[in-house]
Amino acid sequence: MTTKTIPAISIIIPMYNTEKYIGECLDSILAQTFKDFEVIVVDDCSTDNSCDIVEKYLKTGKIKLVCSQFNSGGAAVPRNTGIRLSRGEYVMFVDSDDIIMPAALEELFDIVEKFNPEVIHCLKFYDAPDGIINNQTAFTINDFAKKVAVKQPTMLSKNLVDRVEDYVNAKIWTAPWNYLFRRDFILKNDISFPDLNFTEDAIFIFYVLLLSETFLNVPNVFYIYRQTPNSIVRKVLQPEELIGRRGNSLFNGIPILDAFMQRFDFFQKNPQYKYKVFDFFARNHINCLLKLYTQIPAYQLDGLIRRELEQIEDKTALTAFLFNRMNVFNVNLIQQQNLIRQQQAQIQQLQQKLNQIQNLQNKNIL
Repeated sequence: MTTKTIPAISIIIPMYNTEKYIGECLDSILAQTFKDFEVIVVDDCSTDNSCDIVEKYLKTGKIKLVCSQFNSGGAAVPRNTGIRLSRGEYVMFVDSDDIIMPAALEELFDIVEKFNPEVIHCLKFYDAPDGIINNQTAFTINDFAKKVAVKQPTMLSKNLVDRVEDYVNAKIWTAPWNYLFRRDFILKNDISFPDLNFTEDAIFIFYVLLLSETFLNVPNVFYIYRQTPNSIVRKVLQPEELIGRRGNSLFNGIPILDAFMQRFDFFQKNPQYKYKVFDFFARNHINCLLKLYTQIPAYQLDGLIRRELEQIEDKTALTAFLFNRMNVFNVNLIQQQNLIRQQQAQIQQLQQKLNQIQNLQNKNIL
């Protein structure tokens, strides 16, 4: 009689300085009603007691701790390491400051056995305040995709127009922790997280969305997202660091997306959808960077931006995108200015007519 050595699910946890949370995260996983899993914690050179805490859990036999040789500054490298070391039929990601509901894995694997999808995408999750999570009444449902909310598992259309539209209209969650991925699908398509400081997960999910045959939306709520003030997306950064992180991700992300989309005839025949993806990806970065122009003069930011641009090997896609966006912005600005002028002229005409009416009324009174 042979014993199964491959776990059903590999749970990958990137970790950096989360000593306050990692114990509760691991406790929530070990408390699962479904027991056929492994946990791979990949530490990104933490400087606190995070690793010491994880080491206390190694005796359970469920958890493996892997320590990186250098700090990558993000979650991409640890997650890729976890994928490489994973053995499960399916892979899921959990952030080290979050937790999952006790029946999470059982619910997800029930769906696997019924539908055998390459990707399970959960449309809802819980938001929880910072601190120890011991009161479920503090949770609030984050239903980010109300327009596509489903009451039962629903397979996503294979039509690329539909999938791209869902992506750019924020109907697809771009963080990987609210998913379950079939491992052989990830490996067969050589899908990995690009080494960026921000939005590397949005690119990863875009890869998954376009390459998967069976992408299943489900209504299950199993993930609890803790709103910590020092997370990568919430941490307040100094201008130089903000340019470094956001600029790096924007300037390198556009060429990465461009290279990927060149593999599809769809984008060659429908370039408007390629630009929709560029716009969606760039919007968040640009909005954050624009805030700097209210604080620091453009000429002072020049050197910081040049530093990031100099690191890009192929600037063609980025230059074309930014040049087009700049001209579209200018065209829209000119159109708005013309519209304002027309409205001002109409207001003047109406004012003149009003003056004429008032003059006539005054004459009649006299």
